[in-house]
Amino acid sequence: MCGRFDTSHITWRELHDALDGLIPVATAPVNLEPNADVRPTTVQATVRLEKGAWSIEKMRWGLVPFWRTGKPLKDTTKGAGDGFKLTTFNARIEGVETAATFRDAFARRRCVVPANAWYEWTGPEGSKTKHRFSRTDGGVVWFAGVWDRCTTPDAGDIRSFTILTGPSDGWLSGYHDRAPIILNPDELPTWCKGGVDGRALVGEVRPERFKVDDQA
Repeated sequence: MCGRFDTSHITWRELHDALDGLIPVATAPVNLEPNADVRPTTVQATVRLEKGAWSIEKMRWGLVPFWRTGKPLKDTTKGAGDGFKLTTFNARIEGVETAATFRDAFARRRCVVPANAWYEWTGPEGSKTKHRFSRTDGGVVWFAGVWDRCTTPDAGDIRSFTILTGPSDGWLSGYHDRAPIILNPDELPTWCKGGVDGRALVGEVRPERFKVDDQA
């Protein structure tokens, strides 16, 4: 799974150069605030294709589907229970095509989420070890994601995303039974354009691309 990740060393120049070498970037420079402990519901940079060019936009981590339009993001009053309660920061690749929350976004709104690394924890409560996973080549980690938009009475227009996960594989399975779906740079256009070719990219974890470091 992916419930925390690191963006502490990603710069606009690095992001722009990595993308512009594939397809032109249409977005003006975006302020990328470094964060070594990104958490769900925070606003993070996403990348998608729009009119044949890259669009880079900050969105809420934790997808709020289009059919929530007109409903509040948070409870209108204490105990009302009418706010958005689903846990949607990850989406399982096995069910993303059919789940009501994600299927429209998966079919029509693909994105990638840049990071430096992601984290997992192992061990008993009270003495867990934190593990940081990054690319062996030091490059950007590109999470495969989908995004959506809706309008709420309390938070206004919301654009949000989820990160896709699949069954873990190889040595990664010793840390968690799920792993984020991560793309190589040259795969980004194919994924974001959608279609059958894009689906083929999310079938393998390919653990040989990553390394792990234990954190204090």
